[in-house]
Amino acid sequence: MLLSKKLWLGIALFFSIGLCESSRAQSVKTTWTLQECIDYALKNNLQIKQAELNAQLAKVNINQAKSNLLPALNGSTYYGFSFGRSINPTENIFVDKEIQVSNTSVNGNITLFNGLQLQNNIKRNRLDNEAALADIDQARNDMILNLVSAYLQILLSEELLQRANVQLASSQSQAERTQKLFRAGSVAENNVLEINAQVATDELAIINAQNQKDLAELTLIQLLDLKDIRDFEVVKPEIKDPDQDVIVFDANTVFDVAQQKMPQVKAAEIRVRSALRGIDISRGAYYPRLSLGSTLATNYSTAAKRYEVIQTPVTIISGYVNNDRSMPVYLQGMNPTQQELDYPYWDQFRNNLGRTITLNLSVPILNGFQVRNNVTRSVINHKSAVLNTEIVRNQLRRNIQQAYADATAAQKRFAATRRQLEAFQQSFRSAEIRFSNGLINPTDFNVARNNFLKAQSDLIQAKYEYTFKLKILDFYQDKPLSL
Repeated sequence: MLLSKKLWLGIALFFSIGLCESSRAQSVKTTWTLQECIDYALKNNLQIKQAELNAQLAKVNINQAKSNLLPALNGSTYYGFSFGRSINPTENIFVDKEIQVSNTSVNGNITLFNGLQLQNNIKRNRLDNEAALADIDQARNDMILNLVSAYLQILLSEELLQRANVQLASSQSQAERTQKLFRAGSVAENNVLEINAQVATDELAIINAQNQKDLAELTLIQLLDLKDIRDFEVVKPEIKDPDQDVIVFDANTVFDVAQQKMPQVKAAEIRVRSALRGIDISRGAYYPRLSLGSTLATNYSTAAKRYEVIQTPVTIISGYVNNDRSMPVYLQGMNPTQQELDYPYWDQFRNNLGRTITLNLSVPILNGFQVRNNVTRSVINHKSAVLNTEIVRNQLRRNIQQAYADATAAQKRFAATRRQLEAFQQSFRSAEIRFSNGLINPTDFNVARNNFLKAQSDLIQAKYEYTFKLKILDFYQDKPLSL
């Protein structure tokens, strides 16, 4: 009976675990829209998180730069033992005994002037924080562009795979028809062999198309940094054929907008201003440094003693009556004596308390040309930041020019490919009729068929290429990316 209960308990536990695993597996998202991919990546991408951490560090640097304006206050204390021959700190003489010593102090210091280095450091750190925030936007933009590219590549691969399946179905149907004609003696065996070879070719094309689709999905999965995704799918939006109208804007117009909006340009310009503050900070070391300091200190030593004068009453003879020694005259007096007492810790702490206030002026005269060299480095860093800004602008201009040229070429290619497809479609229909009537051989028919199918694939690729290039141009114009 007990065994039966254990058995049923085990079965129940097994099914409960199975249901939990099934529920967990069902909770894993497998179908993604482009916007869901973007939202997920912006929230979870490690590069974006790293950029956010850099911005947080820049914020901490601002707070520290502000705190450097506050006074510095530090306290210190120690308690020590001396054995054997040592100096009595209260009398400054050598003694040969154990001495316990304690010193306690509180020091304060505030910088009154240092060539405005502290103030300029605050301004520079604020600029560095702004640049770090722009870096976050740049990391997000890069991720969005990569996601759109990977997403469109999946859609393209799916369409090519569907087209390959249609081709295979057509070839298989044609093979069945040719086989029947061969059995009826209407066509030669060579026709059957050629159409079977075409079927095998179409099957290989499906495998290649499926591999391309799997690789495209893997690229998107890796961009999303997903660990456990099975049956990954994307939602296929309706991608309309590109507009054949002439693109109304040019690359220069897009660049004028982009250089005002793109965060990489903004970050580079901010770092130029930060480098200028770096020059001011370095030059501030040429000026004198004025600071105000204060110290509160006390000490204790077991060698220190406290003395107390004790008055002891005494009787002395001050004279004699009529010089008769038998009749002395007595006076009452006090005899002072010095008595050594212990000196408690807190009494010494209070009585030895000392206070100092100092005004310190430091004038740089010669320091191995460190200040001059630091200024030179800062000037070079500023020039480098200016050059980097131009490099960023030039790279942005090249990217836009390339995207515009690609979009224009893709537009022309799409139009030409569509006209080509119409021509090959008519040629294929004519070849199909003549092949069905036995007027042409399978080789000529397959040539017409393959030309038509290749034109279909070329049109699909031109369509997605043109769509992506237009999306890039929209992105540089600060337009939302959507499919």
